[in-house]
This record gives sequence, C-alpha cells and structure tokens, in this order.
Amino acid sequence: MANFMRCKACGFVTDQGKIKDVCPACGVPAKMFEPYTHPVSLNRRKILDLHTHPVMVHFPQAFALTLFLLSFFAFFVPQALLETLSSTIKVLSALLPFFLVAAIATGLMDGKLRFRKVTTPLLKNKIILSLVFFITAIVLAALALFAQLLTFPIHLLYFLLTIIASLCGALLGLIGGKLLDAKFPG
Repeated sequence: MANFMRCKACGFVTDQGKIKDVCPACGVPAKMFEPYTHPVSLNRRKILDLHTHPVMVHFPQAFALTLFLLSFFAFFVPQALLETLSSTIKVLSALLPFFLVAAIATGLMDGKLRFRKVTTPLLKNKIILSLVFFITAIVLAALALFAQLLTFPIHLLYFLLTIIASLCGALLGLIGGKLLDAKFPG
C-alpha cells in the first residue's frame, strides 16, 4: 500500500516515493509535504483515477462553444462558405447529444463514487442543468439536421440556443469545480 503525501501549499497528493526536491505542482520545497490519508477507498479511487467524467465533460462544452462561434460567424461569412460551415455545424450538432449522454453517465458514476449519492444539493443542480443542456442539444441537432439552418429565423433561434448550451456547459464546470473543492480541499 502506498504512503501518500500532500503538499501543504497547494494540496497536491502523490506517493511518498515520487517526491523529489520540490512539489511537482507548485514548486515549493519537498519539506512542505505532510502525510496524507485518502478520503476515498482504494477500489473507488481506482475508478476515479481514470478521470472519465472530467475528460468527457470537455467534449460537450467544447462542442457547444464551437457551435456558438460557428453560428455567430455564419451571420457574416460569404455565401460561398455557408455550405461548408453548415455541414460542420450539422456534424457537431448531431454528435453533441451523444457526448452529453456520455458526460451525464460518467458524472452520475463519479458523483456516486465520490459522494456515495447523487442527491446532494450541488449534484441535483448539476443534474437539472445537464438535462437543460441535453434538451437544448436535442433541439440544436433537430434544427441542424431537419431545418433550413442558415435561413434567418432558424439561424437566429439556433444561435440563441447555442448561447444557452454554452452557458449550461460553463455553469456545469463551475459547479464541478466547487464539488472538487468540497471533496478534496486545498
């Protein structure tokens, strides 16, 4: 079993044998490390250390922001580029709901492993916000695939929905950061 050490300055946790002269995260001298006991069991930590949820959430966040930017630029690009831009928007819009399902599933698993339940106030907020994000993503995909996307009224609606999706992604990230601080302070 590993002996863990935690940097008193930044909270970085590592195996005692991996500490050199300075903290690899913040650079303070190695004497700033103290013994540390993980609050999560080894079996749960093996799964959490895969970081599936933190990795998966970046896809829908990036897709939502990219769709926002592409739909914004579509207001201004020459007609010759609109077909290519429309194709890109359609592909990303079609993929967004699938990546959101993966992010939500890994988030539920992560919440259950970290907090033993998914009914805490912040996790409930994340679930509700995730559902709003998912519904928005479904509508974006439907508009992109089945409507004349770059006609003015549809394009404006699509653009407004990308703002909602981007805000959902940003707010989910902020809540997720608070949850990490709550479980692993420092």
